[in-house]
Amino acid sequence: MMFSQASCFWEERLKKNHNNTKDKILTMTIKYVLKAKSVSEAVVVEPISADVSFASNRFPSYNLGPDDQIIDEPEEDEKGPSVKDVVGKETGDLSEQYKRLSVRDLACKFDKNLAAAAKLVEEAKLNEVTSLEGHVTLKKLRDALEAMRGRMDGRNKDSVEKAISMNTYHSSGEVT
Repeated sequence: MMFSQASCFWEERLKKNHNNTKDKILTMTIKYVLKAKSVSEAVVVEPISADVSFASNRFPSYNLGPDDQIIDEPEEDEKGPSVKDVVGKETGDLSEQYKRLSVRDLACKFDKNLAAAAKLVEEAKLNEVTSLEGHVTLKKLRDALEAMRGRMDGRNKDSVEKAISMNTYHSSGEVT
């Protein structure tokens, strides 16, 4: 371990231009001296003050009276919760906070679900319109086939009857 010491020398110099006046300039010269200490030498740490207690991890609490004398020093029996208790409490708080949803998260989920619901409603309306159009088309086809049945002669009359029966079968909702 290396320690440095600085030696200071003050010199008084007269101004060269004004030898007649007695103005002096103070200058400082610093000389560094490095000394090596081995690790085996014990370094003595002197106590800073009698008021400081290094046994606890907090500053001492006391009141100063007249002439800066310490009065009403509290007992050291007051100890806070153990580190294990504090860590357990903080872990529980963090897991609870993780489980809670923020307002922003709830709003985002609501918007996503609202958009999905609107899309499903739109698809249902399109399916309903298609279904109604299909029923209307089948009814028109049946009406046209029945109108043709009366005008057809014998050889096409069986085909028209078959088409009408197929149309009636499809319009009742059964699958072929």
